[in-house]
Amino acid sequence: MEQIISVATDAAKEAGAVLRELFSDRTKRYAMKNAHDIVAEADLKSETIILGRIKEAFPDHAILSEESGANGKESEYKWIVDPLDGTINFSRGIREFCISIAVSRNDELVFGLVYVPVSDRLFIAEKGKGATANGAIIRVSDERNLVNTLLATDNTSDIPNRIRNFRVLGKICANVRHVRIFGSSALHLVRIAGGELDAYYKIDCNYWDNAAGILILREAGGAITDMNGADISPKSDTIVATNGSVHSELLSVLLSAHE
Repeated sequence: MEQIISVATDAAKEAGAVLRELFSDRTKRYAMKNAHDIVAEADLKSETIILGRIKEAFPDHAILSEESGANGKESEYKWIVDPLDGTINFSRGIREFCISIAVSRNDELVFGLVYVPVSDRLFIAEKGKGATANGAIIRVSDERNLVNTLLATDNTSDIPNRIRNFRVLGKICANVRHVRIFGSSALHLVRIAGGELDAYYKIDCNYWDNAAGILILREAGGAITDMNGADISPKSDTIVATNGSVHSELLSVLLSAHE
């Protein structure tokens, strides 16, 4: 595991330096994925660095990356990579973006890393060993009342699901203190892990966005399921993440709103 942590950290830092440089360039280049989503030059450059490091150190490991997909290898170890989570923020000069790298062993998440280049903030978790931000232990909030929570949600480029997501928000927003939308699934999850947020939900999610944050949140004492309360898996299409204390109450509210 030490080698995995070292390779992932070095890859994230190297790719993060490139993202910082590209972020400062006002002429950011990107192409359209679809009518409501983009892929930036920065996504591809970051991915090239990260995947290159992984392949050099672990040539037999499986890889799933947002831009390149799966490498088709069979291995007990799989790397799940989002080289730039928050691409639209990045393209508009908004600082809310990060790199997400996770590793599973026999389909169980064992390592998660989220790196925020603009603030040089590194979140890391190893299964059973807690979660840290720049080496300091982090824990979820101790808020127990849903009405006092800071809830987050997110956009999706799939418009029918975006409409569903915000219809749900319209029905439940009175049950919480305030709502935040930062435009990065991974950042939402690590913010819950560090106690800055209390809860997050999204309809239509991608595993590469969430895998690292899932483990970091769990190791910080949080809870994470799909909207039906089932364990999160690579095939889950909804996500509900909380500090644990308000999880059951939020699930109940979400389910009634989603009906």
